[in-house]
Amino acid sequence: MQKNAGAEATTASWLQATVREVLQLAESEEVASRTLRELAATSLQTVGVQYRILRERSIQVEMNELIGDATVAELAALIDGRRQRVA
Repeated sequence: MQKNAGAEATTASWLQATVREVLQLAESEEVASRTLRELAATSLQTVGVQYRILRERSIQVEMNELIGDATVAELAALIDGRRQRVA
């Protein structure tokens, strides 16, 4: 498992694509600098993002972290940080 900027970019790209898919947003929609709340994610969509993170990255992100003030890019960094601690 890589622990460098390339791995972080991969997680960031993956999370952005995941958010777009779960929230049914256009591929051109800017999501990295926005929170899930700013993207108008419903509670069910937020649970969907949480589940995908757990299923595909094996990282637990709490609901309050997802609905808080963290942008999608910051959430990706959080995931990478937790992956490094687990590894």
